[in-house]
Amino acid sequence: ASASTAFAMHTAELNINQYDLEAGLKLDLGQFNTSIEPDTTFVGVTYLKGSSENDSIAGNNNQNEDYIDFNFMIKQNVQSTNFKVGLGIKAVYVSRYQTLDSFISLPIGAEVSYKLPINSAIPISVKALGNYAPKSLSFSDADSFFEFRTEVHAELMNRASLYAGYRNIDTNYENGTDITYNESAYFGVKFAF
Repeated sequence: ASASTAFAMHTAELNINQYDLEAGLKLDLGQFNTSIEPDTTFVGVTYLKGSSENDSIAGNNNQNEDYIDFNFMIKQNVQSTNFKVGLGIKAVYVSRYQTLDSFISLPIGAEVSYKLPINSAIPISVKALGNYAPKSLSFSDADSFFEFRTEVHAELMNRASLYAGYRNIDTNYENGTDITYNESAYFGVKFAF
């Protein structure tokens, strides 16, 4: 049976826009451990090289600092629907920016995916996710973290899809500096294996 890459096993993805590059890898722990149901528990890593064109830092003429996160999420199908929901946590690290120390936070996140109920040769799904870390989950010079994303996926072939999305990542610092690390639209490819 075909499984949309938005809902399938291990995934590797790459997305870009004119200025930014993001790559991610998620591993389905159920593929390694028989006591975990497949397609439910995931660990992953994401790397984003944001650009000064898509941040809120006034006078930033250089590339943005590197963004890396290590993530963990548990997902579950909503019974008798095309919905899938997930809850997770991740560790976010943004390298040192000018006089500020590195940004470190542990945001809690939620994700909702929906496979559109259309009879089509190309299955379409939509996804929205958010992550938030208040001061109590922010370290070093970090004060809070907020991320929102929405994506549309088109499964062109079994286990391979194209997608388009929008992201907004805010890294707020203790000294009152509120930085939109990246706000941009992007498109990419995702593979399941």
